[in-house]
Amino acid sequence: MTEAVAARVRRYILDGSDQDLRRLVSISQASTQMARDAFGRLGVQEGWSAIDCGCGPLGGLAVLAELVGPTGRVVGVDINEAAVQRARAVTAALDLGNVEVVAGDLHTLASAALGGPFDLAYTRLFLMHQPDPVATFRCIADRLRPGGWLVVQEALASPPPRAHPHLDALTGYWNLIGELLQRTGTSPDTVENLPQSAREAGLEVVGINGCFRVMDAQLGFDIHAGTLAAVRERAMQFGVTAEEVDDLTRQLDAVKVGDYQWVSSPFFLDMLLRKPAHGMTPRRM
Repeated sequence: MTEAVAARVRRYILDGSDQDLRRLVSISQASTQMARDAFGRLGVQEGWSAIDCGCGPLGGLAVLAELVGPTGRVVGVDINEAAVQRARAVTAALDLGNVEVVAGDLHTLASAALGGPFDLAYTRLFLMHQPDPVATFRCIADRLRPGGWLVVQEALASPPPRAHPHLDALTGYWNLIGELLQRTGTSPDTVENLPQSAREAGLEVVGINGCFRVMDAQLGFDIHAGTLAAVRERAMQFGVTAEEVDDLTRQLDAVKVGDYQWVSSPFFLDMLLRKPAHGMTPRRM
């Protein structure tokens, strides 16, 4: 692993443990309909080639594989080798023969390793970790054919996840995640500024939506508590006390089974972008 790749791994705040990989699979399952809705609005067709950037152990691979069909092709890319191994096992178990998962840094992987250009690229909870989203957008655009599409689904720093009845611990938890992201080198308004970053990278902003994903309370609180457990060690490295993290985790664990009717995801910015058919013309600011 080069130093540049190692630095990107350090900037990613989650610990990559087996427990965390299971949490990421749960997020993928809970986010399936959000991805399906976006691809449906776009009109993904059989035979397309697609790349899932930062796919983790599942990402949007299963949904994309279904939509592009047996004549299409899906490539997942993730820097975490453990996540890639899990993704390969999951796609094999699901008999997704049109899916390939590649380990490496999207920014430095040779095009030949991925087999583009692609008709469609997808990111979920990936750009929010990037210190230079304009550069990442340009990297993704380089993987697309002229006229190719990019679906972006990233979590805003505010508002925090919601629950009914209200739970203050959700706000404290999401504020802590935002603080850790900033300490790893990302801007506090990275996701809020993604439309502008996309335009600077030469991409056309075709549509912008946003939504919460509402989940069963037990599943939702399990995902949020698991996220806190994943960042515990990194939070302590940045001066957050173990007691603070553990207290928030206990509060979320305590309400998995109780009177809560539902819990939401963070608020997702949902964007549809396109690479100009005439080629890239990045706008310099």
